[in-house]
Amino acid sequence: MDRSTALQLAADEMEERELRRSRIEIIDYVPSDPSQGVLAPPGSITVFVAHDGDPILQRVRDATSGPAGADVQLSREIRAMFEGRERSSYYHAYRLLRASASFATIRYGAKTLATNIFPPPGPNLLVLENPFNGGRLDPGEFTLVEHHVPGAEGGLAAIALRHMPPLTEAERAAVEQVPESQLEMNVAMRADCCDNWTDYAQAVIAVTIAMACMAAPRPEDVSLSAEGIERLGPAASARKLLNLRRELLGHDHG
Repeated sequence: MDRSTALQLAADEMEERELRRSRIEIIDYVPSDPSQGVLAPPGSITVFVAHDGDPILQRVRDATSGPAGADVQLSREIRAMFEGRERSSYYHAYRLLRASASFATIRYGAKTLATNIFPPPGPNLLVLENPFNGGRLDPGEFTLVEHHVPGAEGGLAAIALRHMPPLTEAERAAVEQVPESQLEMNVAMRADCCDNWTDYAQAVIAVTIAMACMAAPRPEDVSLSAEGIERLGPAASARKLLNLRRELLGHDHG
């Protein structure tokens, strides 16, 4: 099965299912020890998707406010879930999607951040990093849209961690001036990552279906000069910062 066939079959499968929508809770996250590991890299809105009722989502929530080191320990556990996994064929990925009672689309307002996603068997967890420039968000606009088999039991659930990027005063002033009608520009879809289990979702909407790059972040080298911000203006500066965040998140952890 080639890419185009897989995408068409996924689209056909979506048409056969009913829709269920739920709000994705966003939790502010400050790592306890970034040098040892993080649940969400700086400059990201990292979404965790699991089967509804799976305790892993509550563990993520608890780790953000638990004792020092709880988030480091959980990040290591999650990374271990995906060690040794290999890339899957389009055919196998499609069979898994079709067998899932629910697969999902993640949206922020009118922007689609990911589609055709579901927790892969084994880890039963999906971690999706979305580049974030530190600007204002409307939390109520983050939505999990399930494509659910009519009458099937179970479903999916998601939570998101917001890890603010370090910003200069000029950068902060620029992103805060983005108008309400343009807040969707403060978050983007993730274009690439390491440790892909399958590129099925990546082929559809440019995200990995399994493992976020949860290694310790590199030294921060993302910034715009005050002169550059003045030249670009607030909206263009916000877009530039988001593109820089996307590049930083997309680095090779090998």
